[in-house]
Amino acid sequence: MTPGHKAQKCSKVEPFLDDYLRGELPRAAAERLAAHLEMCGGCRETLDDLRISAKLVGATFEETADPGPGFAHLVMARVNTAERWLQGQRAFWRPFEAVAWRLAFTAALALAFLFAYGFRNAPVANQTATPPILASQSEAFVRPASFSPAPSNGNEVLMAIAERHHGQQ
Repeated sequence: MTPGHKAQKCSKVEPFLDDYLRGELPRAAAERLAAHLEMCGGCRETLDDLRISAKLVGATFEETADPGPGFAHLVMARVNTAERWLQGQRAFWRPFEAVAWRLAFTAALALAFLFAYGFRNAPVANQTATPPILASQSEAFVRPASFSPAPSNGNEVLMAIAERHHGQQ
């Protein structure tokens, strides 16, 4: 039998394994499935897994015996012990928490004052101060140059350069 044929046969058998385990298959189908299980190890493993999971699931729905009055007493004693331990831990940290809250409040208050002070003394964007322009005495008596309109073509540019050069000599 080829592996593909065997896998195809197993995929046809697997849906009936649960019914086989519960004994709900007709006799002829159960005999065919039993014959297949004798030859196929993979399907036997699947059937064993189904048996284990059925036992586990079945055990969850079984009624259990009453644990008795000692159980409740033991649980309550452990709860009380845990509560006392937590109260001891809280009592240890309580002074540190008080100091931490006071420090946090003081820091928040200091930040608020600094923030308000910064807004009060911040320069207004519309009132930009311009530094005074100081000129030396020699610059104060220099005659301002007269500006002529910008030259419009190449000939005027050459003429302006020539005039400047002639004026500097």
